[in-house]
Amino acid sequence: MPGDRIETSAAELQRFTEELFLGAGVEAAAARLVAEALVEAELQGISTHGLLQAPVYLRRIAAGTISRGARIAPVHRSAAVSVYDGGLVLGHVAADQVVTDLQARTRRYGVAVSAVHTATHFGVAGRYARQLAAAELLGIVMCNTRPMLPVPGGDRPVVGNNPLAIAVPCAGRAPIVLDMAMSATSMGRVRLAAARGEPLPDGLALDPRGQPTTDPKEAIRGLLLPAAGAKGFGLALMIDFLCALAGGKAGQEVRSVYTDLATPADCSWLFLALDPSHFGLSADYADRVAELVAGLGAADLPGDRKLRAETAAQDRISLPAALVTELENLGQERAGAPAPRLSRTSAV
Repeated sequence: MPGDRIETSAAELQRFTEELFLGAGVEAAAARLVAEALVEAELQGISTHGLLQAPVYLRRIAAGTISRGARIAPVHRSAAVSVYDGGLVLGHVAADQVVTDLQARTRRYGVAVSAVHTATHFGVAGRYARQLAAAELLGIVMCNTRPMLPVPGGDRPVVGNNPLAIAVPCAGRAPIVLDMAMSATSMGRVRLAAARGEPLPDGLALDPRGQPTTDPKEAIRGLLLPAAGAKGFGLALMIDFLCALAGGKAGQEVRSVYTDLATPADCSWLFLALDPSHFGLSADYADRVAELVAGLGAADLPGDRKLRAETAAQDRISLPAALVTELENLGQERAGAPAPRLSRTSAV
């Protein structure tokens, strides 16, 4: 049945996902890291960027448009600036390397920037900004996507929904993380609605003819509307311009990761980190943020809903049965070993 779901543990899903990527020829450390990122997204309630993405990653690996490698190479360095060739390496793996290097350079220079071209889909942008904030830095992460937003009032896609994540450390609690796309809804949520057979709310998308639609399948073929109209469009455009610093794909050059799997769908990223200690603040900065938060009262902060979802999950994850079957079938292509199977603890 389309609505059937399978419940499993985070540890079991981690094992299963690792085995899928190992079977696809991905190096062990890289397989473990991408599995951790996908399972983390599920635990935080971000199913759009969780295991739903695994089939396209695996198919692109098989097609050679995502690399099985585990390292990316710097092609330019100038003190606090690094530019990398992402080499079509799995985005989660490449981004982890960028964050590690960025932390060291930010400690040295107070501010550091890394740009990446020939990059692939890295999942949840907030994951990497949060990692920087957990190291007592301020993190800003952005990437471009294939065009899917029109000029306000237009009916032709001209710019991506270009996600942006900003994270800051806060004393006494987890980092505060803003993570948003510049569209009224994410394409991941549209694809999730299509998979579930659910309509979209009004005012989020246009069909291929430029007419408003609540049909997610029509929205996938059409356009998403910018968040807050001209403001979202303007931010998306500026993120594209910033990501162009990588020297890679931008604007109309960026392709969809979900279609034409035989053609690379590389994009560009920009990561920025700041060290408060170079501003004469150090630990005082996290305390200052906590003071500002206290003045907000009981307001929900950016990222709090994801933290609550992770706590409520209690390491249990529910997946569509059809998705699990699809992944198990993909795993059958693995040579020389039994195909991975996910243990079912219950089904609803």
